[in-house]
Amino acid sequence: MNKYETLLSPIEIAPNFVMKNRMIKAPQSSWRWNLDNTADGSDALAMYENMAAGGLAAINVAAILWEPAPGIYLGAYDDKFVPGMKELTAAIHKHDCLAIGQLHHIGPSGGLGPNGELPVGASSLTADEIPVPAPWCHPTRGLSVDEIHEAQRKQIEAAVRLKEGGFDAVEVHIAHGYFLNSFVSPLWNKRDDEYGCQNIENRTRIVCEIIRGIREACGPDFVIGCRLNGREFHPTKVGITPEWAADNAKAFVEAGAQYISVAGYGYGPTPFRYCPDYFAYPEPDEFMEPFMDEYHDMGLWTAVVKTIKDAVDVPVMTAGRMDEDLAERVLEDGDADIIALGRTLWADPHFARKVAEGRTDEIMHCTRCASCEDPVTQPRICRVNPTLGQERQLAAKPAETKKRVMVVGGGPAGMECALTLVERGHDVTIYEKTGALGGRTKLAAMIKSGGCEEVMHIFDYLTTMIEKSDVKVSLKTEVDERLIRKVAPDAVVVANSSPYFIPDIPGMNRKNVFTIPMMSKLAQVPMKMFGPDKLASMSEKFFPVGKKVLIWGAGAEGAQCAEFMRKRGKEIVLVAENDDIGGMIPLKYKERILPWFERKNVQIVRNSTVVEFTKKGAIVRGADGSEELIACDSMMVMLPEERDPEFFDMVRSIVPEAYEIGSTLGGENAFFKHAFADGRRVGCLI
Repeated sequence: MNKYETLLSPIEIAPNFVMKNRMIKAPQSSWRWNLDNTADGSDALAMYENMAAGGLAAINVAAILWEPAPGIYLGAYDDKFVPGMKELTAAIHKHDCLAIGQLHHIGPSGGLGPNGELPVGASSLTADEIPVPAPWCHPTRGLSVDEIHEAQRKQIEAAVRLKEGGFDAVEVHIAHGYFLNSFVSPLWNKRDDEYGCQNIENRTRIVCEIIRGIREACGPDFVIGCRLNGREFHPTKVGITPEWAADNAKAFVEAGAQYISVAGYGYGPTPFRYCPDYFAYPEPDEFMEPFMDEYHDMGLWTAVVKTIKDAVDVPVMTAGRMDEDLAERVLEDGDADIIALGRTLWADPHFARKVAEGRTDEIMHCTRCASCEDPVTQPRICRVNPTLGQERQLAAKPAETKKRVMVVGGGPAGMECALTLVERGHDVTIYEKTGALGGRTKLAAMIKSGGCEEVMHIFDYLTTMIEKSDVKVSLKTEVDERLIRKVAPDAVVVANSSPYFIPDIPGMNRKNVFTIPMMSKLAQVPMKMFGPDKLASMSEKFFPVGKKVLIWGAGAEGAQCAEFMRKRGKEIVLVAENDDIGGMIPLKYKERILPWFERKNVQIVRNSTVVEFTKKGAIVRGADGSEELIACDSMMVMLPEERDPEFFDMVRSIVPEAYEIGSTLGGENAFFKHAFADGRRVGCLI
C-alpha cells in the first residue's frame, strides 16, 4: 500500500471530469507563450506536456487573457488563439490529464497605461485608499455598469473559445488583488450600486452573472470552477475573512460553480501578495505574527479552507507550501479535497509520478527562493530545475559519442552537470578536494536556517541522485596538471568555484577582521558535527565576533550576513560600494529586506569603500573622497567571488574540451540558480 493513498485516490468533479488522483497544477502565469499571446509551437506546450507526463490529474493553465493586456500571456480574446489552444490541450490530454483554463485580468493591481491610464477595478480609489501603496499599486478607476457588462461579455466569449480549444473546464479568477476580486473584497469595493459590497448578493453579482452566462453559452457539460481569496491580510484594514469567503463561495456554487479553489492575498506597505511564503522574510511584520503557527503547520491558505468546505457541497482545492506529506495530511484530515501544486511542479514536474511510484527521495522539492518571480514579468525559471520552460532546448538527448569526462568540483554545479552527462550516456567522474560533496550548500542552509528558504533540499536531492546514478566520485582529490594528464579525459568541466575577493589593504590580517573563506573554515568541524539547523540555533547563543560589526559589501553576501548577524543581536554597519542593497537577492525578498533593516536600525553607508582596518574599527572613504573612522569590534569582508582564470587556462591547454560553470565564473554566477543552469547546459553540450 502506498503511503499516500488519499493523495493518489480519484475524485469526480463532474461525470466528464474525473481526476485520477488529487494532484492538480495550480494556476500560475508562465510567460512562456509567444509574444503575440498565441500558444502555437511555444515553449509552454513542452512545459505543460512534461507536467502532464509527470502524472498529474489536471493542469490549470494560467493566466489566460479575456482582453488584450501587456505581458507574455496566453490570449483568449480572439478566435485566432483557438488553434494554439487545441495544440496545447492535445499535448496535455495525451497523458490522461485534464486541462483547465483560468481567465485573467490584473485589474486594480496593474500598472499605469502607456498614456498614464489608471488601472481599473470596482471603484475609483485614491493613492491613500488603495490597500497596497506605490510603487506596487496605483490609484484606480472604477467601471461604469455598462463597462461591467462589457467585461462580463468578454469573459463569457473567452470561455467559449476555451471550450472550442479543447479545455475541459474554465476557472473564473476571483482571487488575489485582481479584477473580479476587486468586486468581492471590501478593501477594493466602495461602490453603492447593485455591484457594491453592501451584501452578499451585490458583491457576488458580477461573478454569478458570469458563471450563469458561461453555462448558457457552453452548455451543461463544460465544467466551471472558481478561485477565490479565503482571506486577506492588511496591517490596518479589514479585508475578506474566512466567513466572508465562505458566503462568497456558497453564492458561486449556487450560480453553478462545480469546484472552489482557495488562495489568499497579503496587502500593505511590504506586501507578500499571492504568495504565502514571502511575509516571513526576513521576519514577519508585526500584524502577521499571530499567523506564524498556521504558516509553519498547514499554510495560510489551508488554515481557512475547512470553513469554506463546510459551506459548499462541491470539491474544494487548497494550495501553498505543499509537499507530499502535508498534502496527504490535509486530505486525510478532511481540510480539502484536492491539492493544487504550484512551485512544487516548477521544481519537479514529475512530482506526482514519483509519489505514485514510491520514489519520494528522488523529488527535487521547491526551496522557496523566489527566483521564479525575479522579476514576475519574465519567462518563468526555477533555481533547481533549469529545464523549466526549456524542456526541448535542454533535453538530455543520448550522446552521439560516449566520452570520458572529468568534473572538477563536487558542488551543485558539478553534481548537476555530472548527472546530466551520465543521463546522456557519458562516463563521468567527479573530483572533489574535500571529503564530501555539496560545496557550500550546508553553509548557505545555515545562513538561511529558520527563514523561508529550504536550501537543504538541494543537498538532499543531489547527493541522493549521485548515489543512485553511475557517476563515479573521487573525494579528497586535488586536481592538477599531472592528474589530468594521467587520466587523459576527453573533456573537463571546471566547477571548483572562484576565490572571494580579498582586497589588499592595511589591517586585512588583523584578528578582528573576518572573510568568507575564514568563516567557512571555522564552520567546517561544527557543521559536520551538528548540521546547518542545529549550528544556526547554537550561533544564536554564541558567535565569535564582537557586539558591533561592520560588514563591507552589501550585495547578496553582505546583506544576508547582515540579516543573520542582526538576528543574533549584533549592531550592524553595512558598507555598500554603491546604492544597491541586496544585490541579486530575488526581488520578492529584496523588496522586504530594506524595510526590515530600517526597523532593526541597521546602519547603511552607501557609495563607500573601506580603505583600512584598525584596532578601533574601519576607515571608510565616501564618494566625495572624505574618510571617517567607523568604530566597531569586528569587521567582515563580504565581497563577491572573482574569476581566477589560471586553472581553467591550464586545463584547456591540454584537454580537447574544457568548460567553466557556476561560481567558477565569479561575479553574478555565484548563485544556486547559475549552478543548476550552467550544469545542465554544459551537460547537454558535451
